[in-house]
Order: sequence, then C-alpha cells, then structure tokens
Amino acid sequence: MVSKRGQLTLFIILAIIIIAIAIAAFFIFRPQVQNTGEQVTTLKTYLSDVIRTQINDNIITVMQQGGYAYAPAESFQTPYNDVAYWVVENNSFYPSLEEMAYNVDLLNFLIGQSNLSAIFPEYQISQGTLESNTTILDDSVQVSVKWPITLKKGTITQTIEKFDFNYEVRLKKLYNAATYTADLVANDTLPSEMPQDMNLTVYVYDNASLYEIQDSNNNFKLNDQPYNFVFAVK
Repeated sequence: MVSKRGQLTLFIILAIIIIAIAIAAFFIFRPQVQNTGEQVTTLKTYLSDVIRTQINDNIITVMQQGGYAYAPAESFQTPYNDVAYWVVENNSFYPSLEEMAYNVDLLNFLIGQSNLSAIFPEYQISQGTLESNTTILDDSVQVSVKWPITLKKGTITQTIEKFDFNYEVRLKKLYNAATYTADLVANDTLPSEMPQDMNLTVYVYDNASLYEIQDSNNNFKLNDQPYNFVFAVK
C-alpha cells in the first residue's frame, strides 16, 4: 500500500503536471494574434481562466474527501478518493468550516508551483509565491488569490497581482447538513428529514459506509450536475 507521504508527493506531481498541460495548451489552441501587446493580454486572461478552473476542481476534491485536501489516516479508500471518516465507533470527528477553507487553500497553493518560464519560453516571466484565501459562505465560495506574475515580451510588460473568484456552490449549507447527519449517525440514528433542498444517499460497504449529501437546488449546479459532499462512517 502506498504511504500517505507517497500519496501526497504523487498528488503534488500530478497536480503540477495537469496545470502545466492546461496552460501549455494555450499555445496550441489560441487564436493567432500578431500584436505583441495583444498576445500578452490574452495570455493574462488565459492564466486567469486556468486558475479559476483549477480552484473549482480543488473545491470539489475537498467536498469529495470529507472536507480535506489530503484525507487523514482515518479514511475510507475508494477508487477515486480517500474519504475521511467522520464517525468512528459512535464518535463524530470532522473539520470546522474554517479548517475546510484552509484545506481548499492547501490545494490552491499547488497552482503556484508551476514554472511558467519553462512553459512559456518566448516570454520573460517572473513569478512570486501564490497565496490563497478562501471564504465559505451560505450560497457561494469566494477565493482571493495573490500571485505576483510579470509577463514581458519585447517592449510590452504586464503585471498580474491578484485574482478574485466567486463560485456558486452552497458549500456551507452542504457542510451544515453533513455535520447534522454525522452527529445523528454517531447516536445510531438517521435524520427523519433533511434540510431544505438537501438529499441524503448512503452507500453501504463491508467495512464502512459513505454518506453523500446532495444539493438538489437547480440554481446551484456544475455542468447540469448537482454538487455533493461526502463523508465516511466506520
């Protein structure tokens, strides 16, 4: 079995590779722009789009792993994720909302590990350390990213310093429904009624169960698919 340290290293390597490929695709599929200033501006916009997409994926990863960027030792292994146990032997354990936001920031930090100069050799690029600040609200997740990047080509120079993103996912409400459910399960019961617009599905395995809280509100979906939050029970 691969150790947790090995899993973490592999995850970091894969994340950096994925980000690098996504950014490098810009050169393959971008429209042909002749003006150097327009090229730099277009690259700046493309970087923002890539970061936005990767952060969205990071939010979903945390939701699928019980609120963690890297599932703790007490976790249930699935083919896709290691899902943290929130209930073990009638005791509930789960991260706070602030800890969950911090875990999103941990994954976001990996975005800044991409070496943009190696990906875009025709540009002179200097990049600082990426800092992420995630705020989880009732109806959205707001992420403020500080990543000083200077793009230069010829006589044209552009500087990126800050990105602000808003994601329409009701993570706080999903989290509250999940903690409500976990506390009941720890007392050997199930909720008789879920909070509004929240559905519960339980997947039973030989040595554990997965509890999935799904947001059924049609106004909060990603590519026509509902957001869901998952935790494990042992």
